[in-house]
Amino acid sequence: MVWRLLGYSDPIQARPAIQEVFHQAMEIGQTLLEPAACYDIFQTERVTSASVEVEGHVSLESQDLAHRHREARELAVFITTIGPALEEQVGKLLASGNFGLGYVLDVFGSAAVKMVAYKVRGLIQDYALSRGYRAMTHGYCIGKDCPAYTDCGGSIIYWWCPGYGDWNTREQKKLFTLVDGSHIGVHLGETYMMIPRKSYACVLPIGRQGEKSSNKCDEGQKDWIKLGSLKLPNSE
Repeated sequence: MVWRLLGYSDPIQARPAIQEVFHQAMEIGQTLLEPAACYDIFQTERVTSASVEVEGHVSLESQDLAHRHREARELAVFITTIGPALEEQVGKLLASGNFGLGYVLDVFGSAAVKMVAYKVRGLIQDYALSRGYRAMTHGYCIGKDCPAYTDCGGSIIYWWCPGYGDWNTREQKKLFTLVDGSHIGVHLGETYMMIPRKSYACVLPIGRQGEKSSNKCDEGQKDWIKLGSLKLPNSE
């Protein structure tokens, strides 16, 4: 995943100097990861054309969110992080002028927090399936012919975060009222950005397995997925 985020579909295409920096970043990054996550499941009380209200009378305001969650029965809310250590090291490298290593290490951190989110997503899917539900999305699976099949596992499960579509970043405050990120050391700053920066606050809808929305999945058409599938847990 890191190579892909760096813009390489094939690591062999990278110059030797870049490959050396990459391996340095991998070696350093592995020692700095402090992955953690917390999540909870909430009943969906009401969905309007512009909001999703869950138990506790918390209303998430977004037309896009409401459209994509209109068939959900429950809503999973999760917060993930890799901790502050990697981010602090990136800052030191950039301050010392080591921009190449600092940049690649930062990309490694972005990939790592995404991998943590994938792991949590899998736990939520297991929970949903055990109750005859499934984690839902706005599309449906066309099977193993889809280039994205090995990424989504046939489930097409993708999460949504404040900042996606028309969902305002300020809405992150509502997610933190539902799930307390401080339990894993994640807090909101004055501008509603998370600290540490390498963190996610996301929602994932849960509904009955037989229910499908009317929109076809377009994930398999994305070029970045065609470059290769994710290989868990190795972030290379």
